[in-house]
Amino acid sequence: MSQSVAAFKPNYFIIQSLDGSKQIDITNSLLFFDYFEDILSPCVTATAQVINSTSLFNLLPIRGGEKVSISVDTAFGEFLFDGDNAFYVYKVSDLDAQQTNEMFTLHLVSREGLTNDTARCERKYSGNIQTTVNKILKDVLKTKKFKSENIESTSNDYSFIGNNRKPFHILTWLGPKAVPANGQVSGTAGGENSGIAKGTAGFLFYENKDGFNFRSIDSLVSSIQIQNSKSDNESIFNYEYAPIIESNKVETNFRILNYKYEKNIDLMKSLRVGMYSNKTYYFDLYSNTLDIYKYTVKDQVKNKLGAAESIVVSEEFGDSVSRIMVKASDRGNLNNDGTISGKSRSGADMSMSYSRYNLLFSQALNMVIPCNIKLKVGDIIKAQFPRITLSDKKEADNEQSGNYLIKELRHHFEGNQMVTSVKLIRDSYGLYGPLT
Repeated sequence: MSQSVAAFKPNYFIIQSLDGSKQIDITNSLLFFDYFEDILSPCVTATAQVINSTSLFNLLPIRGGEKVSISVDTAFGEFLFDGDNAFYVYKVSDLDAQQTNEMFTLHLVSREGLTNDTARCERKYSGNIQTTVNKILKDVLKTKKFKSENIESTSNDYSFIGNNRKPFHILTWLGPKAVPANGQVSGTAGGENSGIAKGTAGFLFYENKDGFNFRSIDSLVSSIQIQNSKSDNESIFNYEYAPIIESNKVETNFRILNYKYEKNIDLMKSLRVGMYSNKTYYFDLYSNTLDIYKYTVKDQVKNKLGAAESIVVSEEFGDSVSRIMVKASDRGNLNNDGTISGKSRSGADMSMSYSRYNLLFSQALNMVIPCNIKLKVGDIIKAQFPRITLSDKKEADNEQSGNYLIKELRHHFEGNQMVTSVKLIRDSYGLYGPLT
């Protein structure tokens, strides 16, 4: 398959008035259009800069909440946001109305981004966390983008009262408390003697072009996508650095136009946040008991993006506790019979999820590639970078090259180019399988 670095040619960019009586196609007025996804953002967003010779802002008029439908042809198919996936205007900025031109920037968001501010979680939720996520998405947020395959199974139950909090707040808040279905968190109560916490925890809630996702870090970085029960290699794209694209085409080994490392190893910061080893003092307010758990991340993390068998860190620092956490139980939700709920969070899930989140974001780089609308945050891509040598022989850097997780993504559509910018993150070094 080949891909051209083509010019921006939208099929349509239609704004509909609030009452639905007017629809204006502003395709010819677009200067550029940017589409954004972020694995830490609960909704997708976009911006569009518009210039025209009429007063569109007051003619339509644009007052916020207008539906925007978009269609663009690319080398990887149609980039379509219409119907239930359409965007909505939430802000207009940089309005500049001259005598001959009007210029402004439209800020767009998915419908749920606006609905989130008018919906509240009012009831008590109990049972499996996956079930709770499903209920909030369908019954509170009332989204039509719900796909059961995007909501990963969890192994633990959790009871809480919504307290009129917003859906996105609750769904993000549940992430650190959730445990993957394939890996039960366990721990030996320590009392005055420290017990050992085993397993991993930590989920991410986000929206990409496939809808809403609630997925564990372990499944996102695994060589077998746990939530889909299929090999990552079926959909992983391979990219190789090349500053020049010959004949404006990218062949099967897609080229990286530009890249820059944003973040790398910071041992002092890692020790301060307790990424490698930490200890949790867990006080049960109901039974008045104290348990102590020690967690060492290199002994528990099995699924990684890099090739190393374990997290590489000096034994002197990797096994020594560098952060102490104090946590009180949150058991207190009434059962139907008026008694106190006997179920509460694991005493060690905070330390496990905290370590896993920090480990995932320990490496980061920014990369620009020709536009590929098939990419989305939460996907794994393979990137190959050159090794710096004194000889003319070109070699791949087998430590820096390998699998990366897409954290942020931006598709930029402009008159003479369509490119994709991605922020990639990784928890370990080295190739994971061949890049061919």
